[in-house]
Amino acid sequence: MTTTNSRIKRGLPPRASTIMDLGDDHALQILDFPSGVRAIVEGGRAVDQLPATTGDIAPPPEAGVHSAGEPAGYSEGIVRTTGEQSWFKDTFCNGAQACVQGWDWAICGTDHAVGYGTGIAMVGAEGSRNGTLFVDVWECICVGPFCIGGHECFWVENWHGAVVPGHWLSVNTNAPDRKWLRWRLEGAGGDTQVSLAAKY
Repeated sequence: MTTTNSRIKRGLPPRASTIMDLGDDHALQILDFPSGVRAIVEGGRAVDQLPATTGDIAPPPEAGVHSAGEPAGYSEGIVRTTGEQSWFKDTFCNGAQACVQGWDWAICGTDHAVGYGTGIAMVGAEGSRNGTLFVDVWECICVGPFCIGGHECFWVENWHGAVVPGHWLSVNTNAPDRKWLRWRLEGAGGDTQVSLAAKY
């Protein structure tokens, strides 16, 4: 199932300025994007490892949207109670502006332009496939000289990375000129529960 629209463009690749192996499946890297955006990407094993880091244009059409996939027969907003899901909720959802838990996919976005934001994703250990965490940034550009033709706005896929079953991945994005941000967790499969939190 596709959870996003077709107006997503791929951004230029980042340069890794720092890579740190914290040991035992726990790693951190700092990425610098050509657009001036900087991201801190950190990942580790669910339940066992905590993160080492903390972290005026028209809004995008899905601004502030938070949703997740659900298996047939479950109502929206149901709280998962498995050990990992409870751990994620207690660890990452406390103080988050958005937290969604569901099956296969989840999406969170800021409800206003921000200078920084962190998306934290987890794929349950019961899963058999990696999920992919995407970080999208809302961009608007002038269509013609002096913006005579108005603006064209679209999501730019700024970064994406794999979330291995039983692991979490955190991406802290710093946007000096304030941007709308969106995090998408997709592709984990209907046999696993996923979690996604957004702090901004």
